Amino acid sequence: MIKELEKLPQKIKEFLKVCSKIGESLGYRIFLVGGIVRDLILERKNFDFDIVVEGEGITFAHQIAMTLGIDYTKHHTFGTASVYFDRYKIDIATARRESYPKWGALPKVKKASLKEDLFRRDFTINAMAISLNREDYGELIDFYGGMSDIKKEVIRVLHSQSFLEDPTRILRAIRFHTRFSFSIEKNTLNWLREAVKIDALKFVTPHRLRDELILILKEESPAYYIKKINKLVGFSFIDTNLELNKSDFNLFFRIERAINRYKDSILPRQIDKWLIYLMGLMIFLSPSRVRKFCQRFALRKGDTQRLVRLKEAKKRIERLKNKKGDKVAIYKALNPLSFEEIIFFSAYFKDKKIRGNIDYFLKHLCKVHLKIKGKDLKEIGLKPLHLYNKTLRLLLYRKIKKELVTKQEEILEAKEIFKYLLRRTKRD
Repeated sequence: MIKELEKLPQKIKEFLKVCSKIGESLGYRIFLVGGIVRDLILERKNFDFDIVVEGEGITFAHQIAMTLGIDYTKHHTFGTASVYFDRYKIDIATARRESYPKWGALPKVKKASLKEDLFRRDFTINAMAISLNREDYGELIDFYGGMSDIKKEVIRVLHSQSFLEDPTRILRAIRFHTRFSFSIEKNTLNWLREAVKIDALKFVTPHRLRDELILILKEESPAYYIKKINKLVGFSFIDTNLELNKSDFNLFFRIERAINRYKDSILPRQIDKWLIYLMGLMIFLSPSRVRKFCQRFALRKGDTQRLVRLKEAKKRIERLKNKKGDKVAIYKALNPLSFEEIIFFSAYFKDKKIRGNIDYFLKHLCKVHLKIKGKDLKEIGLKPLHLYNKTLRLLLYRKIKKELVTKQEEILEAKEIFKYLLRRTKRD
């Protein structure tokens, strides 16, 4: 694997050489393991670097940090640490074997050999290692046929209890199966189906399911992953009422097209694409069930708010069907929403008028802002101050309607609005 290691970024190659020297000085054997090995063989980019140490992982990480003058964090429970080198986070672990007190629980760990460590992995293609030791640097270590399975393009677990010990591997099998277009090996598929029959995912804590789900929704073209999950597992692990039919999958392909249409040229910030696909699942549930899901899966407050208000926002946007050309109405309907929500609804609605209004907002209205502020109103002598907020809000709508450009135009309009509000206040 020397040639494959040479394809890594220069900084990482230098880092691995330092690791090799430190491992030798400590009398440890060290190995590059897991997904990075698989992706080097497949010639795919991967910047998740995992190192296993036959020795003390935390001691090894500490020595690296001291040698290179970099930060590191340690986790004593599992004998793991992370070092932060250049722009990379490298995870370091003591070689260990695992035992599961019950299905779906976090494992208990004990120090072990590399061979035992690799046996605890999810699939054979992720159970290979590359030696970083001076005497056999770059040698591929493959106890369980990972290279053969890559050549045969199959996903295979290492033993029959794998999906029961860690049911999140059910979702992971689907992720790798779809990402690489590999088939799921016959026995592995049978064991997966058996685990699904007994609803094994219910044994996993919700936050672990959440993390696996988000990883899937971050993949390229998540629509294919969603379709495969629905076929093999279903979505009862999200909500017992969530059932998708064939026509529902078209929504996820429309989401992909909508994201690609807007992501590079219009949006002023990066968007959370995974959240848009999650909206595609949540739209089929009631707000109360969405809230329950968000609480159980411990989603962030902002994400929860966006998901829970989907149905309400949907009704508001539906009314845009009869508001073509009404720029202020378009702005009022869409501006309170996040870009994730807006892009979702541009995919959700098939009506051309609604989609046209959404497109107009994203191209022309989402970046509209006033050039003047309250201090400008104060400088031109407008009183009382409590009318400022209303004046500025109405001014923004008038700017949109009249397409005001200059600051002077805004000041003239602000004076008129302020006079109107003042007259109405006195009348009241």
